[in-house]
Amino acid sequence: MSDPCGKRVLTFGNLVLTLAATQAAPAQAAVPTRERIINAALELFAAQGFDATSTAQIERAAGLSPRSGALYKHFRSKEELLEVALAQRMQEIIALPDRLDLGPLSDLRSELSLIARWGLAELARERELALIVMKEGHRLPAFRDAFREAIVRPGHALATEVLRRYSASHDVEFDDIDALGAVLCSALVGFALQGFIVGRDFVDISDERFSAAHVEVALALVEQNERKRK
Repeated sequence: MSDPCGKRVLTFGNLVLTLAATQAAPAQAAVPTRERIINAALELFAAQGFDATSTAQIERAAGLSPRSGALYKHFRSKEELLEVALAQRMQEIIALPDRLDLGPLSDLRSELSLIARWGLAELARERELALIVMKEGHRLPAFRDAFREAIVRPGHALATEVLRRYSASHDVEFDDIDALGAVLCSALVGFALQGFIVGRDFVDISDERFSAAHVEVALALVEQNERKRK
């Protein structure tokens, strides 16, 4: 659902997750040419890769005359365009006022459910960047690392933090809590990337159904791996 300010709100029990509002794209004519070029380039790089994308294709997608040289009025090269576009998008991600309000531990099922929904929503929002990382991560390792720190690592940290809080509140221990958190987070990342690569209709399972199944598996893993403190 959305709040009056247009932000997206996910709830599960007493837990609340607020995501920054998804703004509707303004009419192309109202967007500065430089921004139109960046947006068009990111979409094409994600869809077909850097090398397979020509400057003429970018110009056409940005509403400019192909092969007119308009792109070079704003960027010295296609390589510079890629670097600037990725840097700008990462800055936008870092500045987003997303917050996960877990508050006092309620119950493990609710927290795992909310984190699963948050993780899939975050990955879906950054689909273009994820695809570019997969296609061009070898070319721009610094961007790959920045994407990891801004998108992937927070998910791992959240999963592990929930397990630590559960461990403290239930007086139990896990043999390898970091590995267990990584398994839970990586399953979400894998499901999202599978949809990006081969299409969401490949398994025909909604995010809601996957999240519910993910939580059941997570609870079973927690039960199997926990042990009472001595």
